Amino acid sequence: MTDSRSRFEALSPAHLEVHLPKAQDLDVGTLLRVGGFEELARAPGRRNLFFDEEANILVVLKTGHNETDVRQNLSSLELILSAHATDAVPQGAGNAASASGKHDLVSKSFSATSFSDVVSIGDNAYVIWKPSLPLPRPRARLQRPAIYFTATLKMDSSKSDGSRRIDKEYLTSYEPLPENILEPFQHDRVLGNSDVYLSETRITKIAPKPLNVESDVKPIRGASKRAYPAVPALFTKLRYSTLPDATIASLHVETSHLIAGTVQITEVDLSVQDLLVEEITSLTLPLQTRGGDETIFLYKITSKGNAASPTTNPQVKVSIKADAALDQGSHIDLNVDLQTDAEIPTHNSHPSYAWSRPLKTSSHHKSLSVQSMGRPTSTDGGSRKADSGAAGVIFTFACPATTQKNEEFKMSVKCLNQSDRQRRFAVVTLQPRKPLTGLQPDNDTESDLIAKIFNAPPLARIKTPDVLDLNPDLRIGPLPAGACFETHLSFRAMTSGLLDFGTLRIIDLDTRQSVDVRELPDVVALEAS
Repeated sequence: MTDSRSRFEALSPAHLEVHLPKAQDLDVGTLLRVGGFEELARAPGRRNLFFDEEANILVVLKTGHNETDVRQNLSSLELILSAHATDAVPQGAGNAASASGKHDLVSKSFSATSFSDVVSIGDNAYVIWKPSLPLPRPRARLQRPAIYFTATLKMDSSKSDGSRRIDKEYLTSYEPLPENILEPFQHDRVLGNSDVYLSETRITKIAPKPLNVESDVKPIRGASKRAYPAVPALFTKLRYSTLPDATIASLHVETSHLIAGTVQITEVDLSVQDLLVEEITSLTLPLQTRGGDETIFLYKITSKGNAASPTTNPQVKVSIKADAALDQGSHIDLNVDLQTDAEIPTHNSHPSYAWSRPLKTSSHHKSLSVQSMGRPTSTDGGSRKADSGAAGVIFTFACPATTQKNEEFKMSVKCLNQSDRQRRFAVVTLQPRKPLTGLQPDNDTESDLIAKIFNAPPLARIKTPDVLDLNPDLRIGPLPAGACFETHLSFRAMTSGLLDFGTLRIIDLDTRQSVDVRELPDVVALEAS
């Protein structure tokens, strides 16, 4: 350790240069032999960068020692390369990161022996590295983001401390568990006393690798001469559409209009936690795109086997690999990795109902049953389905989308008996009663005067119903098992606008059970011309 440390100290004075050349096959050795660092600085470089790209960086070390001594020192050194984002428009002093003007993006360590070439010119030796560094998007929102790079050459801490490090076979005792940073919200009434937990280890900060505090050897540092403007190369967004048995996810990939060149999409992958994903687009990759082009990839998301759908939003991961050939001569590799919660909307399936308890003989004529006022409990699929037993019965209602005020129209009623026995039904229309509570009568009648004596509110008027029922009680059956029956109900539109049919009560005439159907087709009544 003492020999390597003394050799590293002997490298001083040394200097690090960081460049982003436009061409990846730049002959650095020839430029150094022609004019040194000055000639290298005149080489064509990148004007801007793109987020999610693999940036090809050129790092050159200049030292006043011969090539043999430099090669011996490289085995005990490491090169730390870091990318930082800054904002050309400061966001104020409220945010510490914004006030400092520095947002750490990524930091990566390389072995110093991974150099591409060592060039000896006169009394100086030049070590050339050509590492690549991914450029993730900053967590902070920057108005005009720009990226600059820093390089640090230091002693390899893993090797310098190896002689005195004692391997520990067991974990340290009495180490505290990670703290739950959401613990103050566990007793919040809004959360309903739910158990919320987020480990403090999930909140991480990407920062350059810290230097060894015990080592007092000063590292060799360098940085890029300028900050490069950065913009996203690919814009992505996810949209979801629900089907009765699946969910369709559409992945929109748009090439930035700022790219002057061709972007070739080579690989696209979408996965959802604990769900099956099937691509349903027939796009052949690789796919050539230009600036402003938008490509949509469709995926079908279903449950695995008989597994139930997840109650919470599952994690969705998107991976996109592409390479861009810019008109200015640069070739860049793009690797977009996104992870977010899949905000899949719940499917609005056809309503499903359960039969109520047997009713009394006359209870279905004028009033709703207490059991039918609750929310339906059956979860079987179907259109306007009232479930009875394993198979049940399916009722389907259909109406024209529009009609004219004061004109008659018909509602189609289809009944499919999927049960194992013969069924008989009656369908009754229950009109809603809507009192005009805010309207006072023009002339007080005798009943109103009596009501005022006892400090009671005046009798309310009943609002005219939206539709006039023109049907007697509709009877269906006897309907054998597996049979289908179709009929219709007649109505007259009394008002204009969206019509309210009220409630249709379906009564099983054999068991005296009933189902109240409120989810009926939407019909708009237009004013007569």
